[in-house]
Amino acid sequence: MGHTPLGSVSTLSDGLHELRFERDLPYAPEAVWNAVTSPDRIGDWLSEAEVDLRPAGRFRLRGQCTVDGEVLEVSAPSSFKWTWPHADHPGSEVRITILKLGDDASRVTLVQSNLPARHLLDVAAGWHTHLDALPKAIVGERTPFDIDSAATHYRRYAAAIGASAAAGG
Repeated sequence: MGHTPLGSVSTLSDGLHELRFERDLPYAPEAVWNAVTSPDRIGDWLSEAEVDLRPAGRFRLRGQCTVDGEVLEVSAPSSFKWTWPHADHPGSEVRITILKLGDDASRVTLVQSNLPARHLLDVAAGWHTHLDALPKAIVGERTPFDIDSAATHYRRYAAAIGASAAAGG
């Protein structure tokens, strides 16, 4: 079975980390935009969502992911940014950008910033698994979170990132 490429990890100047994922998809940017901003489509690949799509609007997820965030930026159909507060990373933010590669092709980039090392493996495996479900969401298919795939991705990230980096060492 083939795997999508791993995301990358960068260390920020304050010692926190950033995860970055890219996916090239055979869909127009507008179709991808709908899947990443429409509450019904977000529920197909991420978690049940409540989104007020405007700066300072609510970004709330319930289900596999539980988040009470705030929309920071909206620039249809190319960029969407929101907060992803967590007790261990209250300043974390997620940005999805969509670049048109052709009439029916887009590059989706997802970046989550301000993550402590101890959360890198879980967050990387989670986003990787969710992003694997995004293409089906674009065409209206719901994909339940696949815990087995997430475990496989976790092991792949552990091998790539290294246990000491993920433990904060």
